[in-house]
Amino acid sequence: MSGVLKFIVFCLLLYTAFMLLFKIPMVESGINSGFRSSVEWVLKQAFPDAYIETQNYLDANNQLDPNSFYLVYGNPKTIAAEEAYAAQQQLKEYKISTFSFQFFIFQMFVVPFVFLFSIFLASPIDWKKKLINTGFAALALLILILIKTLLLTLFSIANTQIGIYTLSESQLSWVFHIISAMTLGFSVMFVFCLWLLLGFRNSKFNSMFSNYINQFKNEA
Repeated sequence: MSGVLKFIVFCLLLYTAFMLLFKIPMVESGINSGFRSSVEWVLKQAFPDAYIETQNYLDANNQLDPNSFYLVYGNPKTIAAEEAYAAQQQLKEYKISTFSFQFFIFQMFVVPFVFLFSIFLASPIDWKKKLINTGFAALALLILILIKTLLLTLFSIANTQIGIYTLSESQLSWVFHIISAMTLGFSVMFVFCLWLLLGFRNSKFNSMFSNYINQFKNEA
């Protein structure tokens, strides 16, 4: 059991170290900016008929929150018509029909990836295989997060009924239930399942666990 204890301690130390590393302003800003830019690019490719951009989120004290941002979307035809009307009327200030929802980078991206790197790198596996499997797991997690992002955006656009990417009531309900299930806990469980498949199975724990099972069977 000493091997298991070492793994748990090492995993906790790595998790703490990664979280402290993330709190360094330069690292935090770089990761958040990269995630935000990637989300905006992916969504623009996935929803070409929609107007999409990201905007800063300001907290209650009017301070910039680096761990959050707004995804702003709208119908380009409606926006163009409103801008043309404002120009025709020579309006200095006018409001365009855009909508938004908030992204939380820390919960959606940082925590799942920190947990993934911690549990995989702490596992007693050959380093070459460890790095390869960690890469595969990170790619799988990234795909999951992108799917959640796409579904969340699709639901928001369809739910506001702006004339693009419309869904029926039943389709909207299905998308809502899927998004509701894809919580932070779901991402953590997904990472744990990846570890069982790519980490535990290839680690010393697998043979250790098999020995315990065989010993239990023999005693029974």
